[in-house]
Amino acid sequence: MSPARAVRRKASEELPLVIFAGLAVAAVLAVRIIASRGLPLTVDETFTAVITGQSNLADFVREARRDVAAPLYYTILWVLPQAATNTALRLPSWLFMIAASALPLLWRIPGQSRAAAIAWAAVLFLWLPGAIFATQARPYALLFLTATAQTIAFARLVEQPVLRRAFAWTACASLTMLTHYMGATLVAAQGLLLLAVLRVGALKLWPSLLVFAIPLIETITHFRVLFGVASGEANWLPRVSFANLPSYVIYGFGAFAPLALIVALASRYLRRDEPIPRAAALAAISGVLALAMLLAAGWGRSLIVDRYVTACAPALMLALVTVASGAAARLALVALSAALAGYAALAEPVEVREPTMQWAAEQLIPSRPQKVKYSLGYRAQRTLAMETRADLGEYFFRRAGLPTKAEMVLTIDGRELERAAGRDSALLWVFYPAWQPVANQIAARRHCFVRPLQLSCPALNSR
Repeated sequence: MSPARAVRRKASEELPLVIFAGLAVAAVLAVRIIASRGLPLTVDETFTAVITGQSNLADFVREARRDVAAPLYYTILWVLPQAATNTALRLPSWLFMIAASALPLLWRIPGQSRAAAIAWAAVLFLWLPGAIFATQARPYALLFLTATAQTIAFARLVEQPVLRRAFAWTACASLTMLTHYMGATLVAAQGLLLLAVLRVGALKLWPSLLVFAIPLIETITHFRVLFGVASGEANWLPRVSFANLPSYVIYGFGAFAPLALIVALASRYLRRDEPIPRAAALAAISGVLALAMLLAAGWGRSLIVDRYVTACAPALMLALVTVASGAAARLALVALSAALAGYAALAEPVEVREPTMQWAAEQLIPSRPQKVKYSLGYRAQRTLAMETRADLGEYFFRRAGLPTKAEMVLTIDGRELERAAGRDSALLWVFYPAWQPVANQIAARRHCFVRPLQLSCPALNSR
């Protein structure tokens, strides 16, 4: 086949993929944006707003250090103009997810075909958990971006092990660790593969390791908080077992994982002549190894939850795209992702499935309460510092311009909260489903606002 004919054939194979992937991404993005409008902040997102809304550096550092999360995401949001709305608070997450999806096209893996890069970019954007991360003011969209960059940087480093690329990899890896501590498993997996591939040659890259001093020092200084949460009553994480093992694997590869794997392997069997880029293969293997490390660390322990697999996900999806051979197989992978993402966007409305206090606070704002007694309904709330308790309870009132004073009542029982509030204070209670009958009784007794998992009662003396 002549070179010109080969180029034309390659272009004709890529064109359907480009058109379909572009239309699928644009359609799903539009539906996601429309569906996510008006979502209330979860309690975790309210913590984000409190931490990043501090007016000076000392208070910001104090609140950020009290939280179990790594500091990079909070730092970025604190440096940006303070968000006055839910949409503004979540906008960086949207941008992080879009940037992560665009990165494979802008910073290519050596040896990877343009069609494979397009397919990987599309699959990254259509990854189902990404729809949640993009609509939450939490660090996982940023983690997805840094892990994608780290995976590409690692592939480029193993292809050409020079100091400049080593610094690029350690810089991206450090950002991953500073975004989420469990990202260290991907760093460890890639480090081990780097040693196995380069052996003695890895020694000449040692200056790049100095970059790791930053996340290492940060982790050590934050260790007391991490250990306290992991060993205390605030730890609610499940234990990895054979019963929930598949959910972690499917989470990392995507909900289409079993069928996608069949498509990828079948295409490779039918079309074996297409080479597998070495750099992409090693980067993909690092994701599998990192996932295995996470599962081993959490086996029988309350240490990880499914979203901690986020750092492995870009490399795991790269594995599917890399194994797939031919334009038809890659188009099938994108089509599977698009079908699931489209179905999820249209058939299942985006909703907040975590505790939230925004609706309850908004019901009280018209009465302009001077004092609010509130409870988040879980025992571990007692671990929060006094300043954090006040800031959290007052957030929505302050955002509305009210000088309301909030006090957390350390109880999970709404009846005790009602007695603590008395007649002079408004009441705000976030509770778990088992407490719904008690909330309904209080609402009938005090003529309060009630809905599933939230109760708010104006002060009796204000009526």
